[in-house]
Amino acid sequence: MDAAATQETRGTREQVLTGLFRSHCVELVRLAYCLLGDRERAEEAVQEVYLSLFRHWPPRDERSALAYLRAGVINRCRSDQRRIYSARRGEPLLRVSDVGAQAGTDAATDVVARDEASRLAEQVRELPRRQREVITCRYYLQLTERETAELLEIGVGSVKRHAHRGLATLQSRLEGSR
Repeated sequence: MDAAATQETRGTREQVLTGLFRSHCVELVRLAYCLLGDRERAEEAVQEVYLSLFRHWPPRDERSALAYLRAGVINRCRSDQRRIYSARRGEPLLRVSDVGAQAGTDAATDVVARDEASRLAEQVRELPRRQREVITCRYYLQLTERETAELLEIGVGSVKRHAHRGLATLQSRLEGSR
């Protein structure tokens, strides 16, 4: 491959990655944040996955690149959790203090929303890992069952089972705590 062709390929790669970054970075950081509970670590995980995609260029198409990014973020978060688990046993994975106040709400509404978010985050955090991942993908990222199955590399039936069990557990725990 000559220098001009290499430069053109590099320009195309950078354009596609820039487009993917602009379109999906916030979503991927949110995914990582839901799994890690720390914004800085979430941003680092996403950055590392984008660098990995850059190194392993080219993907088949933009859709496969997005799937690569999502799967990479989940796998990176799993690795990160395993690495720091023993050091953070007593510290929560998801901190409600990072949930910002919404514009136009009064202080009382904000306090109630934070309390509800805190209770929900605590309950999601206590779910088994696979249920937590399925609940995050299905209801936070709003992925379909098939997309969730592909992302987590499990069957659609497993997605349905883990979602059902996770939601049932959350519902009973949240009703019990009222």
